[in-house]
Amino acid sequence: MTLKDNNMIRYTLLAALLAAPLLAQAGDTTLARGNTYNFITRMPTGLGPGLALDHVKADDKDSRGEKPSFSAAGVMFGLPVPTLLRLDVGAKAAYVEAEGTATAALVGARLTVDLPLNAEAFVHGFYAGSAAASGTVKRVSDTMGGVRWSPLKMVGVEVGYRTVQVKREDARRDIKLADGPYAGVSVAF
Repeated sequence: MTLKDNNMIRYTLLAALLAAPLLAQAGDTTLARGNTYNFITRMPTGLGPGLALDHVKADDKDSRGEKPSFSAAGVMFGLPVPTLLRLDVGAKAAYVEAEGTATAALVGARLTVDLPLNAEAFVHGFYAGSAAASGTVKRVSDTMGGVRWSPLKMVGVEVGYRTVQVKREDARRDIKLADGPYAGVSVAF
């Protein structure tokens, strides 16, 4: 294990300890599979701050023979909006392994609309430009939209579409870790 790996582990553990109180807020955790990728995402629900977590892994290998991945942790703030809407805004720090390693600070929001029959529709978008990304990364974007139906209060099924893109200064190293429809299950706690 290299010094860089040890530092990354230390910083990750420190961030997890500092963010532990944010886990107390309710959230939805989704485990899903797309045609060429899979992911696990936790997004907070309710008013105030909450912890957002993401891990996306592509099935296809990059030019280095490795499967690209995107891991992020951040804080979302639930804002008061009309009864059938939920708006969360926030930021995530991401570590990207795709045609090389990089870090990025993404900002974004998630909008959720309550539907009849225990269903909801949602969209989210996060973005980091070159000033908020390391190395040769020009931008990182993470967008997702979908519908969740919860036949049980704490458990739901979800379908949607997700894209996670990394654009680099050398366009030959651009990569889409996720780009397509997905299906998954969600648990609220």
